[in-house]
Amino acid sequence: MRDLSAVLQHNADKARWYETETNTAALITAALEARGAKALNGDDVWNLVRLCWITKSPDHAKVTDHWKRYKAPALGRLVLRKNITIHADLISTIDNAGFPEKVRLAARQHTGFVAFRGPCKKSSLNWCRNHARVLRRIIAGILDQKPHSDKSRLAIAAELDQLPHVDSPTGATNVSPQVFLAPLLACLDPQKRFPVINGREAVQRLLRSLSVPRTDLTTQVKSMINLIGHFGLTDSFMIDVLADEIIDLGPMLAKLQGETVAPAEGSPLPPYDEAEREAVRKSETTTYRARHDKMTNKLRQLFKSLKPKRGTAADCRYDVLLKNYDANGRDLLIEVKPDPDKGSLRIAIGQLFDYRRFLPKQAATDLAVLTISQPPTNYLDLLNELQITAIWFANDSLKKLDGQGRAWQPLSNVLSEG
Repeated sequence: MRDLSAVLQHNADKARWYETETNTAALITAALEARGAKALNGDDVWNLVRLCWITKSPDHAKVTDHWKRYKAPALGRLVLRKNITIHADLISTIDNAGFPEKVRLAARQHTGFVAFRGPCKKSSLNWCRNHARVLRRIIAGILDQKPHSDKSRLAIAAELDQLPHVDSPTGATNVSPQVFLAPLLACLDPQKRFPVINGREAVQRLLRSLSVPRTDLTTQVKSMINLIGHFGLTDSFMIDVLADEIIDLGPMLAKLQGETVAPAEGSPLPPYDEAEREAVRKSETTTYRARHDKMTNKLRQLFKSLKPKRGTAADCRYDVLLKNYDANGRDLLIEVKPDPDKGSLRIAIGQLFDYRRFLPKQAATDLAVLTISQPPTNYLDLLNELQITAIWFANDSLKKLDGQGRAWQPLSNVLSEG
């Protein structure tokens, strides 16, 4: 299955665009911390939204003076409660304004990615003032997201659906509340899972390709979130930047969406598969534990330069975590299973996804399963589809390590350097 994260490695414009979106999130988070979420009024929310705005397209090369029109004025009113002096360039303007250090450093970066055009821009301030209480509650909700559940994100989507549109001053046109607010909520989501559902054509075409109703924001949000963890997509910003590439997945995208839709009628109950039960039984034997510990110790020796860690929290007892394994800021979570049988691999898959949601860098954590001997081809295909790297020792001597998947090449580099 295609790994879309590779697009960011080979397309400089897309990579800059993605970096700009993450920079925007960092700036908005810093500005909100300085202002205080509990004291937000309508003007504050409007200024937070304006930190997402640009004057032209998200393509970095075409962005001109939006920092003068939106970014600097919004930061001044939001953080310092005053109009700041606009100098000839961004750095001078920010450095001389007197912002807190965290805000100052974040504001120096390229930010802003939403080309919010039209007459509704002028009336959106009064709209924020009129709905300040609800908006404050929504922002508090998105800040309180739990890494292991999207339930509250869907509840926020439902609440957005109940808000009235942002009307233009004459009432001739309007903008939906999700188009106006979703980019801000995406930036505030601690796990970066709330999707950027705005008026950009590529985003709208992606929603159509997912076959979700235009009038049901909750279903749209659920379908977009469901893309995370597939095709190398790690967060909502990557979905926004790579919307065109996702659409091009065609049948694979349709298959993924099909897995999320419950059938209208059930099927006859099949015989239970005993594979997992047998795998659990074996894991309780002394022989299994000895092999497991031997593999873990060998892995620790091979990658000692990465200072391997193991999970000790009650709900996150992972086998191995390699920090910055690719020398580019990503971590690798590894589950160790001596035997590459069906039951063990199924359990490993569940454990990896379960453990990752409790990690502080879950969006920057890749997954791998380590076995003795190569897993069967059909399970290699499954692991590849789930973006889980397969690593295996050739036999019980643990002398030769091999692998397949996105994390294998960086691991090979570490082995060759060691």
